[in-house]
Amino acid sequence: MLKKPELLAPAGGWESFVAAVQNGADAVYLGGRMFNARRSAINFENQEIVRAIEYAHLRGVKVYVTVNILIADREMEEAAGFLLFLYNAGASGN
Repeated sequence: MLKKPELLAPAGGWESFVAAVQNGADAVYLGGRMFNARRSAINFENQEIVRAIEYAHLRGVKVYVTVNILIADREMEEAAGFLLFLYNAGASGN
């Protein structure tokens, strides 16, 4: 049986996030303000991440949050806290 491919779209801000969801993305990935390789981009505040997850899940869309940098020993506790926040917010993956 063939599996349906997942259409994964990037979102650099709220407008592009909504556009991806409204135009058929199965999942959207975004970056938070920390632990993300695109720190100079707009990205999402924690409250915006929660809002995005709620918006997407109401429409059957997954949300992946990028955590894609090397994490220093001194950042481990903060990174663990951020991952717990994402888990509790209902992120589909990170």
